[in-house]
Amino acid sequence: MLKYLAAMCGAFVLVFASAIPVHALTAMEMVERALTATQRVEDYTATVAVAMEAPNINISRRHATVYYKQPDKVHVDSEGLTIIPRDALLMGNLALHLKDYATASFVAEGEISGRPVHCIKLAPRDLGPASGRVLLWIDNEHYLLLKSEVWRGSKRQLTVRFHYTQVDGYWMPRYIITDVAKGALRDRESEAHIELQFTNYRINTGLPDSIFEEGN
Repeated sequence: MLKYLAAMCGAFVLVFASAIPVHALTAMEMVERALTATQRVEDYTATVAVAMEAPNINISRRHATVYYKQPDKVHVDSEGLTIIPRDALLMGNLALHLKDYATASFVAEGEISGRPVHCIKLAPRDLGPASGRVLLWIDNEHYLLLKSEVWRGSKRQLTVRFHYTQVDGYWMPRYIITDVAKGALRDRESEAHIELQFTNYRINTGLPDSIFEEGN
């Protein structure tokens, strides 16, 4: 299957944050801690191997170089046509989800890959039958987003699973696996399975804005 030495002050921030029991945090505070963890990464460059399975779509495994810069700049250089979910490159896109949804509530506790997690629902303040919502599974120790689901009404649109590795003291995605529901992929009526494998990370190098300008 396709499958962060932080400065001392940054390390202490993580230690102190983890020392607060999860049960002492509200659901929204837990999501905000997960967002803070991603915001330590101001920019990154990485090589991504992309594999996609979908009916009537024939895209072999390809490699791309991806560039990210806060808050939401993304640029991809690829060998050819490559489909990469934007949320994956934005490390879960928690900032946008917090902007779009007004309430957060705990749904359940459990484990993902042996890690204890809380499942949290982000939803509009007025939740109607066709409203959207996002479910987030957040690791209790490092506040890493391990899984997310995007729903519209009773239909799950997108499922994203994150597997991490440490690069220079930062927790970064190593594998991201995305399942797109039937009809959720624009202009496609079929479902899709997309696997991303990240290597060759370079983090916080001060990427210039020119990389992300239209036409590059």
